Amino acid sequence: MRKPLLFLAAALLAAQARAANDAMFDGSAVAAPAFSFPSFKDIFKSRPATPQDELRRATSGDEVAIVGLSDAALAQATSDQKIAMLKALIRTSNPQRGDQGNGDPNQMPRETTILRLLGSSGSDAASFDRVYYRIDPSRLSNALSDPQPVYDMVQRVRATAKPGDWTALDSYIDTVADTKSAGKNTVEFLIDSGVIAPAMTVLQGAKKSIHLEVFQYQPDEYGWTVAKLLADKAQHGVHVRLMLDPNGSEVFKNDEIKKVISFLGANGVQVIVKRVPLDQSHLDHRKVLVVDGDTAFTGGMNIGLSYQKDWHDQQTLIMGPAVTALQSAFLERWRAAGGTVPDAEIPDLYPPLKEQSNGVETRVVAHEGDAKDENIRAMYLRAIGTAEKTIRIANPYFMDAAIVSELIRASTKRHVTVQVVLPEDNDQALVQRGSRAYYPDLIKAGIEVYEYEGRMAHEKVAVFDSRWSTFGSSNLDARSLRYNDELNLAVSDPGVARYIESNLFDQDLKRSKRIMQYTPTLRERLDRSLEDIL
Repeated sequence: MRKPLLFLAAALLAAQARAANDAMFDGSAVAAPAFSFPSFKDIFKSRPATPQDELRRATSGDEVAIVGLSDAALAQATSDQKIAMLKALIRTSNPQRGDQGNGDPNQMPRETTILRLLGSSGSDAASFDRVYYRIDPSRLSNALSDPQPVYDMVQRVRATAKPGDWTALDSYIDTVADTKSAGKNTVEFLIDSGVIAPAMTVLQGAKKSIHLEVFQYQPDEYGWTVAKLLADKAQHGVHVRLMLDPNGSEVFKNDEIKKVISFLGANGVQVIVKRVPLDQSHLDHRKVLVVDGDTAFTGGMNIGLSYQKDWHDQQTLIMGPAVTALQSAFLERWRAAGGTVPDAEIPDLYPPLKEQSNGVETRVVAHEGDAKDENIRAMYLRAIGTAEKTIRIANPYFMDAAIVSELIRASTKRHVTVQVVLPEDNDQALVQRGSRAYYPDLIKAGIEVYEYEGRMAHEKVAVFDSRWSTFGSSNLDARSLRYNDELNLAVSDPGVARYIESNLFDQDLKRSKRIMQYTPTLRERLDRSLEDIL
């Protein structure tokens, strides 16, 4: 391209010189017509735009460029470019429902383009869902005068799940959630007080680093025991970083937790209390502990003695390459919260980790809240669609219309045996009321609904076909699936699945009552209506 441009420039300069010479020869130099060299902008302004030119303008947020995108440009758009364009259109959409004549004249082209972009997001479910679950389905629905075409697309995609094809599910998760298999890992599924001794042993053995991210840190006897251990390790040269959610730990209300934080800071522990969002909806609900970059814990369990006594929960010990993914998940959130890590420390944080000889295939599925993605909800919905024989779910906050709908479809259309175990006495009354409003629909579909009696059942665990399972921090309500930062493990192994069924589900059903019929109150129906996720 450079040689033709130089040739063009030389020719123009030569023409200008000849004009000057001619003018001087006939004595009219002063009257010679002015001539200026054209700018590069002038040279190229008439050149037809390439598909990449169109995409650059469109992905910069230029709504006119997005609406006018050619088929050729759309065919070359990546999923990330489509996400950027869809978000730009959704931000500016404001349909006048029932009165489109008085609405924005650009609204209909905008809506048509939204549907066009979604429809081009891929013929396979993973490609479509990677886009769909990154543009906030609720806002997408609200941006359209008639969201039915989107509902139809979503249902067609969900119907493509092939029952029993768990390899396809793993591939789907990798595409949608930007993850990959972490290979073979040791995964120890720990329940209730069985977590304490292994966790304390690992903390006491720390040599280089301790990274702890927790939603609720209780400043009681157990909380202080952990704090003193962390402080001692920091005093002996271990790099200790603690990240707390301010709402979960009531940092701005509870003077005792302030004392714990002050004590830790005075003893060399780096503590970040994450900034409180204006609407207090984007919470850091993850529970991650990584020690020396080679051993980790994650699950649903918080820190506190009363929590250990009064709540029924689980945590998972992991050794193997999945620890690297958990370390990266922690550090990504640490840096996003303003924390730093010296470059010199990085090699120690990421030691080479080999697959475990008797390990199980593991994925770390992270979800970033504030409606940035819905990776875990997408994973759950696809897993439900993949189930062929059984689905067993234990979750305290169960209030998602799409999850309920897919469970009902699995039970009624494919005759999958579905069991749902929820707490009898939930610490979140609104969510419990909303959950119970779904009971008649679930029971009518043949789904077994149980309420765990006694302690607050807080585990977030699901097993499908006795061979694929997921467990971690994520609940099945809007707060977790849309707003919170969450993290789950996905494990493809019948041995782990059977262990969870035998040691958690089979035992919990003995302590639960089955709900055979239920009539929701008006308050429960109203609370159910608060769930607005598509």
